[in-house]
Amino acid sequence: MDDDRLDAWLGDRDEARPYQRVEVITGRRQRRQWTADEKAEIVAASAQPGASISDVARRYGVNRGLLTVWRRDANIAKGAAIAAGGPFAEMVVEAPKLETRPPQPDARRPGRIDVVVDGGHAVLSGDVDPALAVAVIGALRRPR
Repeated sequence: MDDDRLDAWLGDRDEARPYQRVEVITGRRQRRQWTADEKAEIVAASAQPGASISDVARRYGVNRGLLTVWRRDANIAKGAAIAAGGPFAEMVVEAPKLETRPPQPDARRPGRIDVVVDGGHAVLSGDVDPALAVAVIGALRRPR
């Protein structure tokens, strides 16, 4: 930056004037200590259906990030609601066990397909994969 541009940039700053007001902060910054009951109340308010975490944090004077940490510690997922008061009982739902039977052999007789195309002839018998049948028909159509 050349001197002229630097002077223009600093032009609004008048360091020759005395300061009008000086604020000195002494002592140690005190953090708010939240009791477990206060945390539980705030977390419960944030877990209500339709509650905004930011609005709840603002209402109680808590940092939104701190409230998110408390919610994570309480295992409350985003959008989850907790019951007001009362104990919580965990419930596990298991799928019913289904009986499995061995596959039954097909009682039908094996099939037979006779394919005749342009003088070519092929016989397909048994369970025939449709892709195999298409391949055989394509092979019979090719010029020999």
